Amino acid sequence: MKKPARTLILSSLLILFLSTVSAQKGYQDPMDIRVSESKMATVEVITNAGKRSYHLNNTGTVDVSKALQAIFDEISAIKDVSATFSFIPGVYYLNGPVKLKIASVKMMGHGHGGIDIHGANIESGSIFRFGKDTGPNCITFDYAGRSKAFPSGETPWDNRNLKVEIENLTFVGYNNTGVNTADGYSRFRGDEPNFRGLHWYPSKDRYKDVEAEGQRAIVLPSPSQGKGHAKCELLRVTGCYFTDLYVGLDVAGSDVTYIDKNWFGQLTYAIRLHKNGQGMMVGDNLFADLETAMVLGNPSFSSFHNNTFAYVSKCFEIDNIENSTIVGNTLYNWKISTGAAAYGAFCHIKKSSNLAITGNTISQYLDSRKRTKTIDEKNNGLSFIQFDNADQLLFSNNVVHTILTQTVVRLNDSKNCVISDNIITHGKGGNAVAQTGTSNNNYYRPIDPKNSERFDEYKY
Repeated sequence: MKKPARTLILSSLLILFLSTVSAQKGYQDPMDIRVSESKMATVEVITNAGKRSYHLNNTGTVDVSKALQAIFDEISAIKDVSATFSFIPGVYYLNGPVKLKIASVKMMGHGHGGIDIHGANIESGSIFRFGKDTGPNCITFDYAGRSKAFPSGETPWDNRNLKVEIENLTFVGYNNTGVNTADGYSRFRGDEPNFRGLHWYPSKDRYKDVEAEGQRAIVLPSPSQGKGHAKCELLRVTGCYFTDLYVGLDVAGSDVTYIDKNWFGQLTYAIRLHKNGQGMMVGDNLFADLETAMVLGNPSFSSFHNNTFAYVSKCFEIDNIENSTIVGNTLYNWKISTGAAAYGAFCHIKKSSNLAITGNTISQYLDSRKRTKTIDEKNNGLSFIQFDNADQLLFSNNVVHTILTQTVVRLNDSKNCVISDNIITHGKGGNAVAQTGTSNNNYYRPIDPKNSERFDEYKY
């Protein structure tokens, strides 16, 4: 039975009224997410139960956190749901944290991704912009269960899982590094380059507790206590951009992780893995203007390859790594690097076994020392490249060009390691390789330009 015309008119007026009121309040009402002739679909969700479309304000002028949470909740309520969320280009302004509780989910954007926060400052692609009150966990992916196992059909099935893919989205934080990006240096305007004196860690007294307040764009938390087993089985992040955040990706642990072709700039930490990371593959990413690119708990049989780093304090800070490779990465810290960002180190690995580090090119044009964090006023005396408790480490065929006036590569309490065929330069008073503590069975072979095999005659 058709609704009377008057009822339709009243309904339309009510929707328009709610939309106007929510806009005046500075936020989109959670009831105002339905698509209509006047409100286009900006979010499309494809699920195993069909396709749904929603209107989420993408002008960047109103807070859509409650509206987005309503969309997340509606999709999460579908039994045994798997979903792909697709956001059309625009700015989705969030001034409150959101959480998505689905076992298998993908979030993707469209258009050219990214924003050059110190360059053209243009809006492009699908952008999540976080307000001051978003976080500290801005977007959290939570664990969810299934009514039965596949393909066995076992039921009840009490285990909870998390499989997350994120693609072609941009995440812009609320100046969590203390950098004034809005009024800062622009390569295009030719302003006074004041950002050369800025620091990428939180400014002094900015937070009472930075761990409790600093914004993390994407969070995969530790699973809460519950019946059955819970784990993150897959994390894939591809073609995304992260800037002006305390942490880009904050991950408790993951069985398999692919992080590739992303851009991380102007953050305190790009990637933090707190616990185990089996089969972790991080490659072809750009890390620029950072305090620390990767802080990793316990990666194993993992590969960190072909990444580029510029103006970072630390590339790798790793607690324990085994059966893994760090290959083909490039670090360039220029002599007029951004603020204090480059005053640091390539890596500090506290424990390792069966680790190969080869084919990296590292250029450090500052006489700096590794520090626990750049904000420290005093050096802690650690080396630019340091390995503690290493067993069967191969560090070979790397080019390490520095002006350091101290040890460049240090083995401490390490055994059965090979340091060979590297080109390592340093400043006056420094040295290339040293071992300290209880170190034994280690082999060191430098490249000696004075002792070379004869070159063959040139033939033509």
